[in-house]
Amino acid sequence: MELLEYLLTRFQIYLLAVVRIGGLIATAPPFSYRNVPVQIKVGLTLILGLIVLPMLSTDPAAMPKDAVSYLVLLTRETIVGLLMGYVLLLFFMGVQFSGQLVGLQMGFGIVNVLDPMSSTQISIIGEFQYLIAMLLFLAVRAHHLLIEVLVGTFKWIPVGGVRLPASLGEGLIRISAQVFVTAIKLGAPMIVTLFLTSVALGIVARTVPQMNVFIVGFPLKIAIGLLMLGVSFPFFYYVFGRLLTGVWSDLEGIVGALSP
Repeated sequence: MELLEYLLTRFQIYLLAVVRIGGLIATAPPFSYRNVPVQIKVGLTLILGLIVLPMLSTDPAAMPKDAVSYLVLLTRETIVGLLMGYVLLLFFMGVQFSGQLVGLQMGFGIVNVLDPMSSTQISIIGEFQYLIAMLLFLAVRAHHLLIEVLVGTFKWIPVGGVRLPASLGEGLIRISAQVFVTAIKLGAPMIVTLFLTSVALGIVARTVPQMNVFIVGFPLKIAIGLLMLGVSFPFFYYVFGRLLTGVWSDLEGIVGALSP
C-alpha cells in the first residue's frame, strides 16, 4: 500500500524516467532487436524505472500542471534515450558496413541474407561480422555497462532538466561520420589484401591474355578473403575494443551536452 501511494505521488517523475529508458531500449542493440519480445522490452523498461525512481531528487511539486508543458518534458526525456541508443546503433552499423565492403571485394556483392534482427537484406560477410561483434559485445558484458551508463544519466541530467543545445547537431554529425571510420578500421586488412589481389590479377591478365582471369580470380578472391577473415580475427578483436571505448566517450559527450 505504501509503495502504491509512493508511486502515485511520484507518477509523473516515474513516467519521465520510463520514457528516457524506453528510448534507449527501443534503439540500442541488442535490446532493440525485433526478435526480442515486446513484453520483455516493456517489462525491462518499467523495472529499470522502478529501480532508478528512489535516486531521483526531483520534487513532484515542481512538475508542470498543464499537459502541454509536461508533454514537452516527456519529449525531451525520450530524446535523451533515443540519442544514447543511436550512438550504439551507429557503431554496429559501422561493423556491418565493414563486412559489406569486404564482401563486395570478395565478389559477394549480390549474395545477401535476411538479417533476423532487422528483417532486412544485408551482405553475408556483413551479417557474419555483425554477429561476431555482438557476441564480443555480450561476452565483455558491455550491455551491463550500457545500463549502468543509462542509470548514471539520472545523476548528471535530472528528470525534467534536459537541455537541447544548438551544438548538439554538430556532435551528432561527427558521431554519424564514425560509421565510415569504423568500417575502414575494422575491414582494413581484408580490404587492402583483396585490393592487392585484384591488382595482381590485373597484371596477370595483361601479361597472360590467354588466361581467363575471371574464372580464376573469382574463387581465388573468395578463398583469400575467407582466409584473411580468420587470420585477422585478433586484429578485429583489438580494433573492436578500441572503437567500443570510443563509443563510451561519445555517450559521455552526449550526456554532457544534454546536462543543465
